[in-house]
Amino acid sequence: MQTFPDEQVWPPKPPVEEPAEEPEGASTQPFPSVTGSPLPRPSAAGTGTAAAMHAAAPADAPPGERPPQETAAAAEETSPRRRRRTVLRAGAAIVAVGLGIAVSTWNGYTVYRTGNPADRIYTVAAGGAMTLMHVSWKSSVEQVDSLPGQKTLPADRQWLKIKVTRTALDAEGISRRGEPQVEVRHSDGRVWKVLPESDDVPDEAKDHRVGTAYSYNMVAVVPRKLAGQVEVHVRPATYDVVEDESAKDIFKKAAEQKDPVQDQVLRFRR
Repeated sequence: MQTFPDEQVWPPKPPVEEPAEEPEGASTQPFPSVTGSPLPRPSAAGTGTAAAMHAAAPADAPPGERPPQETAAAAEETSPRRRRRTVLRAGAAIVAVGLGIAVSTWNGYTVYRTGNPADRIYTVAAGGAMTLMHVSWKSSVEQVDSLPGQKTLPADRQWLKIKVTRTALDAEGISRRGEPQVEVRHSDGRVWKVLPESDDVPDEAKDHRVGTAYSYNMVAVVPRKLAGQVEVHVRPATYDVVEDESAKDIFKKAAEQKDPVQDQVLRFRR
């Protein structure tokens, strides 16, 4: 006996739909898996794809093409460098200006010293004498309370009588018989004027004797408390005195030739 399988007769089966045809170029194949590093996690700087794009921006990109966060960080790193460069440039400018001033000052000082050399001081022991430019020099000081014909000084002032003696040792010493410059100085740098009173130095060379002492008599006023401390400084004349030379010839010669600089000073201790 032939058996037949059960078959649904009611309700009727729905018609079987044929699958629609796929459009040209379509594919039902699954996407292949993508291997590689996972996307960065979201952070305070940004989330999702935007944060990944910021993180992936090249370091050498121009500032205008970099993310705002990276541009700000680069600006913060560059600012100290700029400040350092500015400080270095300012320091170099200050050094250059200082060197320029120093060089200019030194040049001016050199020019000044060429015509005004520093004094050469020769110290003479108390009561002693010293020979300079063919002349032997000596000095003495006397403290007095009053002088004939001079006004009375205040109680804190003192008169000094100063005597400077010169002795020519040869004919050249006689020709250097110009009047010396004399000052009274203290060790603290203060200076007092000395006023000439009289001298017995011959005006003419024929009356001037080699080996004979001739004196200049002078006076000065100093503080009484320093009267025993001040010292006499003598700057001998360096020019030659020529017989029968008119004033016109003296000035003409002075304009044509320079006399030796008077930079030698005798300091007489007391």
